[in-house]
Amino acid sequence: MTTVAIVGAGISGLTAAWSVRRELPAAQIIVFEGEAQAGGKLRTTDMATGPVEIGAEAWLAVRPEITDLVRRLDLSDHVVEPSQASSALYCNGALHDMPKATLMGIPASSESVAGLVDADTAAKIDAEGDPAKAIPLPWEPGDDMLLGTLIRERLGQQVVDHIASPLIGGVYSALADDLGVRAAVPQLAQELDTMIAEGEPASVTGAVSRIIARRPTLQPGAGRKAVFNTLSCGYRELIDALIDRSDAEVRYGTRVEAIARTSGGFTIESRRIDSEGDQVDRIDVDAVVVAAPADATAKLLTELNADAAEIIGSVDLASSAVVALRYDSDAGLPQHSGILIAADAPVKAKAFTFSSRKWPHLGDRGGAIVRASFGRFKDDWAVHQSDDDLVAMAVADLETITGFAQEPAETLVQRWWGGLPRYGVGHSRLMEIANAELAETEGVAIAGAFMSGVGVPACLNSAYAAADKIVADLRK
Repeated sequence: MTTVAIVGAGISGLTAAWSVRRELPAAQIIVFEGEAQAGGKLRTTDMATGPVEIGAEAWLAVRPEITDLVRRLDLSDHVVEPSQASSALYCNGALHDMPKATLMGIPASSESVAGLVDADTAAKIDAEGDPAKAIPLPWEPGDDMLLGTLIRERLGQQVVDHIASPLIGGVYSALADDLGVRAAVPQLAQELDTMIAEGEPASVTGAVSRIIARRPTLQPGAGRKAVFNTLSCGYRELIDALIDRSDAEVRYGTRVEAIARTSGGFTIESRRIDSEGDQVDRIDVDAVVVAAPADATAKLLTELNADAAEIIGSVDLASSAVVALRYDSDAGLPQHSGILIAADAPVKAKAFTFSSRKWPHLGDRGGAIVRASFGRFKDDWAVHQSDDDLVAMAVADLETITGFAQEPAETLVQRWWGGLPRYGVGHSRLMEIANAELAETEGVAIAGAFMSGVGVPACLNSAYAAADKIVADLRK
């Protein structure tokens, strides 16, 4: 019997297991998971009024991968759209409507960020695309640089701190200064490439203007299409469905410590610590998918492909914490879906999500559910705080920003140690090289957020590619 090992029971690993099962129905599939539960960064936890997400909470509705997966798993009836409540930005001690005519907070003109930047910054934004007023952007197709550096030099520090970093941080748990343009905002890099290829002087505002101009116009009377979707039953049901459909054996609380090649495949060495003590086990398998965080993946690949392991091991990770607060009443809570917080604001939190305002199925329970987010790349103080301190900071910052001063009826704290990869300059190219190296390593594949994106759709794509490689290798 063919045996396939999957290291990691997050969305990437379980999707890979399900994909392998579809192609190899008779295979034995064993999933190793170091934690006591599956799901990775998708984590549904129960509060008194029902389940809430304390990891990723939604997916981009425009991406077909997750919609297709949900349909195949018979969960389409559970897909829900957010309310029409808009998000806000906390800047200069006040709440502002979220600017709309931007690309991840990067404006096409000062008009779209009025009130968020001073007059000098506004003038710099408007002059940036004018060759008579600003130096043309030195950009060549394929170039990359730190996003914060690009925005600061072209548009000013306030655009970095007040707009771009809050929006970027909500996705990547990193400031604009820590992210490469090509990985974090690929549309911008591609548009700059196109402008140069067409012989047009490149500028940030010019590129953003072109991208915004291509966005579909809402027809009169037509409802606005939701940007995000989620599941009313929680991501937990998606994870459970993948485990069920993959018919895999999931070994919880079991950490893979080494993978060695043998004459007929691989030996997996794992360690489990439970009430019976420290148990080491070794099993032989025919192929393996490593769907673990970058640091763990690099360690396991060292003996199989040292070059790929070195590249993947260079990926930095960001730690963060989420605090979920449940209130008996939502009286006085702003009518927003959430608030992003300027990087230079004098509070600890980086964002609040008003989950019961954002998602009608949560609002229908009554009261309020609020999520506070803390921590960014190179700023991991939050994961070292006690639960009580994190809750106290969340409550205090919420009052400072909104005036909402109730005591929560229930709280949950989730720490994400090394939860998200940092996509630095050249990240995409490095991952292409690592994948090319592994293409020559028969019987081994990798999947996960560190490869091409933190969102669920990107993880699914990496899982499908990993499963396809394993199946092809086994059929040779």
